[in-house]
Amino acid sequence: MALQRLRDFDPNYRDYFGEHDVTGYDLYSGNDKVGTVEDLLVDENGQFRYFIVNTGLWIFGKKVLLPVGQTRISFDERRLYANGLTRDQVENLPAYDENSTVDYDYEEQVRGGYRSNRMDTAGMTGAAATSAAYDRNTYSYDRDPDLFNLNERDHQNLRLYEERLVANKTRQKTGEVAVGKRVESERANVEVHSKKKEW
Repeated sequence: MALQRLRDFDPNYRDYFGEHDVTGYDLYSGNDKVGTVEDLLVDENGQFRYFIVNTGLWIFGKKVLLPVGQTRISFDERRLYANGLTRDQVENLPAYDENSTVDYDYEEQVRGGYRSNRMDTAGMTGAAATSAAYDRNTYSYDRDPDLFNLNERDHQNLRLYEERLVANKTRQKTGEVAVGKRVESERANVEVHSKKKEW
């Protein structure tokens, strides 16, 4: 599950967003401004997974990842609203470094910071439940729908942009047709009879 920045995945991504490019939007939790959206991380298929957020106002110099499903976007206000994000939660999230690879272990730390304290079948909660319930070989984003699903109410435009991005990046050459003209000539000896008219 290699993740990459949206601008690296498709340098022309702004063609799909137009005036609704979410980079630069302010991030709010309730009435508190948390920081600013710097970029998006997409998976190998072009599906949006995380917002990269600079939390300069809350925690100076720290960037964190925010799963797309944990947000509500207001294009009119140019704001992103995080669902119940707390300062303690942000402090406990691992810092995002654009020069480091976002691998399974790092992502699992991030996802663990956003998962609710749900109890698994063995009665474990928190980190113990997380390590027991998720496995690097079988994990897929659909196992965390509350973190990654884009819904109609909060993400309608973002879903549209994702569809455009995915459709553009999945165009493939499946064949070609050569159109041309070929002339063949043959030599032939033909007997021609002619009549001479006399006047």
